[in-house]
Amino acid sequence: MKKILFIIPTLTQTNGVAAFIINYLSNMDLSNFEIEVIYDNLKPSKKYKEILNKLNIKTYQLPYIKEVGIIKYKKMVDNFFELHHDYDLLYSNISYRSIFFFKSARKNGINNIAIHAHATQSSDNKLKNLLGKLIQKKVNKMTDHKYACSKLAGKAMFNNDDFTVINNAIDYKKYKFNNIYRNEIRKKYKLTDNDIVLGFIGRFVPQKNIFFFIELIQQMDKNYKMLMIGNGYLKNDFEKKVREEKLDDRFIFIEEIPNVNEYYSAFDYFLLPSLYEGLPVVGVEAQANGLPVLFSNTISNECKISSNTFYLDKENIGAWKECIKNTNRNQHLTLNDDFNIEIQSKRFENIIKNI
Repeated sequence: MKKILFIIPTLTQTNGVAAFIINYLSNMDLSNFEIEVIYDNLKPSKKYKEILNKLNIKTYQLPYIKEVGIIKYKKMVDNFFELHHDYDLLYSNISYRSIFFFKSARKNGINNIAIHAHATQSSDNKLKNLLGKLIQKKVNKMTDHKYACSKLAGKAMFNNDDFTVINNAIDYKKYKFNNIYRNEIRKKYKLTDNDIVLGFIGRFVPQKNIFFFIELIQQMDKNYKMLMIGNGYLKNDFEKKVREEKLDDRFIFIEEIPNVNEYYSAFDYFLLPSLYEGLPVVGVEAQANGLPVLFSNTISNECKISSNTFYLDKENIGAWKECIKNTNRNQHLTLNDDFNIEIQSKRFENIIKNI
């Protein structure tokens, strides 16, 4: 039986890396594996913890590195591998911070290491991003196997090294449009048939370019509403700005929820004006629902699996307005198997079995 430790940044429901791990492990035959997961303790999702528990996957929590500092964090990682060093494979889903884990793992006799690129940048901060790239070069040299969520993310992390793309696959059936969900959710938030709902699901961080939504809503008719699901350190600042602009009646804020898949049906559009992404899982989920999906043109076109998906300049508010006004739900949705978890989970299972 192969024992594998997956390293992920957090277990929150609006984190794409966490979603990737949950989606794949939930759809694989784990009888030939002993899987464990380690993550930073940033308000982990109760639902995700329950899923991993049902799969008999043991989890470990580390404190958030910013709360304890680099020296203490590194010491805790070292302590972990001194106690847990019987893994056949270490599979990291964090970028340059993997260096703490890889150094300690090698020191404690773990000789099979894989890394998976999930983004095209390592930080929102230019200086940190530059530093991250320098550290990433060292990380890459310590890595035996390289994977990425997209060609763009793989190229950004690994440069000219070979890597394998593993798509951010989902359960298409789970995200299919459901009129019952739509009516229940819209009624709950007092949304009328005349209201047009623009949806966002993700973290309130600079990467997601969230303040774009305020400028956009200001230029839209009053029946356009913005429904935003998620948390993040910029959320309080964002809500304050909404109040200052007297847009309280145009924005609906929802914390992380266990049934986020149902909310896509309540949207009329899905927007993601990110400054950068790897390949956003939420974008795949929204397309599976049949929504018109508007991406910033910084996002890889590998994410386009529906003809109702558009890439726009994040600086051109007018283009977003026009696109919204001239598109509707896709009533005749056809999706290929590239992001179908039933197909892709078997492929991933074979990959880690043969590493």
